[in-house]
Amino acid sequence: MHEIIVLRVVHVLGGLFWVGSALFNSIYLFPAMKSAGAAAGAIMGSMRQRHLFIVVPGIALLTILSGVRLMWITSADFSAAYFQSGRGSTFAWGGTFAIVAFLLGVFVGRPTGMRMGTVQQALANATDDPTRGELSGQLARLNRRSMIIGWTANALLILAASFMAAARYVV
Repeated sequence: MHEIIVLRVVHVLGGLFWVGSALFNSIYLFPAMKSAGAAAGAIMGSMRQRHLFIVVPGIALLTILSGVRLMWITSADFSAAYFQSGRGSTFAWGGTFAIVAFLLGVFVGRPTGMRMGTVQQALANATDDPTRGELSGQLARLNRRSMIIGWTANALLILAASFMAAARYVV
């Protein structure tokens, strides 16, 4: 019984932090950084120093792992009958959405963000107009890609949280 309480606290608080961070970043922080221009580099540097890009994925992973363990316990060792129920399938779909969002963020979003940082640095050091033009084009393409990835991950996280919130009440 104590294990379930600890797992639920980790899962719920971790999910709140993960979804909240993702939405805050997409709605407020990244648009503000985009309009800040060159000053955005200092903000990104500060976020790196504060280990944001390690903490958020780490909490997301803890959220996923605690969810898998909760599902293991409540489904009686992943019983097929549990997943054929409305509750079980709703929890499973919610978990699937969260895992896909995590994988998208780690394996597509993170490398895109790192590439953006490299291009921004090169742009700041560029001395001629043709190089600046090419780097600006690369940065614009990466920015669009990052927005698509971010909003896709956000939609998946909102679905995950919604399914998790509703699953207990699905028969």
